[in-house]
Amino acid sequence: MEWETLSEKTLIKLLKKQNILAFNELYYRYCSELYATAYKRLRSKDMVQDIIQEIFISLWNNAENFDEELPLRPYLFKSLKYKIIDAIYKDKSNSHVSLTDLGGIELTIEAWPNDPLMVKELETFLNNEIDNLPLKMKEVFLMSRKQYLPNEKIAELLSISSQTVKNQISLALKRLKQSLDNYNAY
Repeated sequence: MEWETLSEKTLIKLLKKQNILAFNELYYRYCSELYATAYKRLRSKDMVQDIIQEIFISLWNNAENFDEELPLRPYLFKSLKYKIIDAIYKDKSNSHVSLTDLGGIELTIEAWPNDPLMVKELETFLNNEIDNLPLKMKEVFLMSRKQYLPNEKIAELLSISSQTVKNQISLALKRLKQSLDNYNAY
């Protein structure tokens, strides 16, 4: 069987049956990208390797619960995001960390692992800014960034065009980035 030619959906179905070759193929498809993303944030080969291992162990252990209709990439990157945040909190030696959050907004916070209140404050600020988006824009943005739905699915669910979805996401990101720039100015 040519594993690299199989669709992700097929591989996930096989993974749910504990097929190690399907697992290996999914690992090879995503490992490098996950590693590069995590290394950019953490700059520690050992920490990154541990995180990647934990993510794929979790995928293997919870495969039967995974919906093969959903894309795997957003699930893996959401897991990676939380693992990176956990690693930063645990490693107090990080004095400067750069996280990409909200689909393209670059957040840079000096020494924030030592100040959980700063992290909570920023999180609250961003959530408030999202809540203040126009209703339809907020709905589209949350479906895209929190539920990881593809633009076409959002368009279908909301009975709008894919281009409208793209425009709404782009405008939301622009507004959030401007708000964040103003927030960081203080």
